[in-house]
Amino acid sequence: RARTRPYTPTRRAGSGARVEGPRNGWVAVYAELVDRDRRARERLASELSNATAAVACAIAVEDGAVVRYVLYERGSVVDEYQSVPEFWGPIPPGDVVALGANATVVSRLTGAEPSRVRAVARTASSPDELPPPEELFAELAGLLGLEGAGRG
Repeated sequence: RARTRPYTPTRRAGSGARVEGPRNGWVAVYAELVDRDRRARERLASELSNATAAVACAIAVEDGAVVRYVLYERGSVVDEYQSVPEFWGPIPPGDVVALGANATVVSRLTGAEPSRVRAVARTASSPDELPPPEELFAELAGLLGLEGAGRG
């Protein structure tokens, strides 16, 4: 059995960080910095995916209103979802479509049924048109097999 060195992609994840799992094949990383900083969260997920050649998912409720995830494979974004694509302002129509979950990709990476992905990962023009963000987050995390998501 080979010994491996722990991988620490960024020093900023630091003192408040903890790692748990595996659960359902996923290892969870919780860190205060990534809980409040989207760029740090997505950079950590990308770096972990690249360093381990594993799939990584950065998922969060942002501004108490928007559910967002980004799936990485070998460090590259392979799918991105945002429950209210234009929450922070208008974006090009193609970007609105791109922020909807790709059921085929999600199914390939997580084993989730594509029809369930389409049913759960809905988008809207306003948070009021969707279930409460915490509820949508929990439903998405369950769909993706992310047991313990949201405990950061």
